[in-house]
Amino acid sequence: MNDIITTMFNKKFMEELFKPQELYSKKALRTVYDRLAHASIMRLNQASMDKLYDLMTMAFKYQVLLCPRPKDILLVTFNHLDAIKDFIQDSPTILNQVDETFRQLIDMYSCLSAGEFQLIRQTLLIFFQDMHIRVSIFLKDKVQNSNGRFVLPISGPVPWGTEVPGLIRMFNCNGDEVKRVEFTSGGNYVIPQREGSFDLYGDRVLKLGTNMYNASRPVETHMSGASKSSASHTKENAAPNPLAKEELNFLARLMGGLEIKKPSGTDPGFRLNLFTTDEEEEHAALTRPEELSYKVINIQATQDQERNKELAQIMGEFEVTDQPRQSTSKGDDLLAMMDEL
Repeated sequence: MNDIITTMFNKKFMEELFKPQELYSKKALRTVYDRLAHASIMRLNQASMDKLYDLMTMAFKYQVLLCPRPKDILLVTFNHLDAIKDFIQDSPTILNQVDETFRQLIDMYSCLSAGEFQLIRQTLLIFFQDMHIRVSIFLKDKVQNSNGRFVLPISGPVPWGTEVPGLIRMFNCNGDEVKRVEFTSGGNYVIPQREGSFDLYGDRVLKLGTNMYNASRPVETHMSGASKSSASHTKENAAPNPLAKEELNFLARLMGGLEIKKPSGTDPGFRLNLFTTDEEEEHAALTRPEELSYKVINIQATQDQERNKELAQIMGEFEVTDQPRQSTSKGDDLLAMMDEL
């Protein structure tokens, strides 16, 4: 975990991400994700990597789609960073890297208007609009339909700063209220108790972006016509599968504290399989549609400098010199920097 987080929040890497630029392509994002996932001793084969990437993209799409207001995208990001900081409480150096990124996010985005956040949200949703991959945890909690589309809540807290729908006010030309008309909203709306904190440390209030595998927290969504009991739902979540918990604990020990002995002539590390059996993994790799499959791109600096002049030029631009760097095609700079890390 420390290796992955250190690479992710490397200073040069963050500087490249914070440059004003258009959204990366799906191919560039996938390549960056592959590099980050393999920044440690963890190794995944093609099918497991595809499954992990699908889970990540659909979870983030769900979070962006269900944000009560566009600015809450920032609170979702802060929830992500808060969770990352919990992993590295015993590593002050890495913690400082994450806190520095936190401050950059606050400085850059906290002053944006609601309209600018809406443009960001719309851009992200356009990026994910054709991705309708079914995720078992979403299907189980009935926040995703069988066709892969998410269920939007029609009840619950309204966005901070807005009122519960059900009242129409009419004003004259002088701005004086002259008439009120009430109507049935069709949902059970409530006013949120407080706004989430946008500070370095604080209560985000919003639960989107927190651990969706937390068995003690019921999924916060409301659906029309659902007759499920909240008491039974809480009871069901209060009794997690002990085998699943042990598997996650074992994975955490492997990723965080396992000392790997380096046998001669072999690649050190361990293989992470996100499927129940090897046969299931092989079957998933064979049956996966071609348009959803990606190939892991491994770049060896010395070999590629001989084979690819364009890549050598990109990597040379990240060397510390007195001359200002000039970017080439969008996404290549970021990938070349990750090779240096």
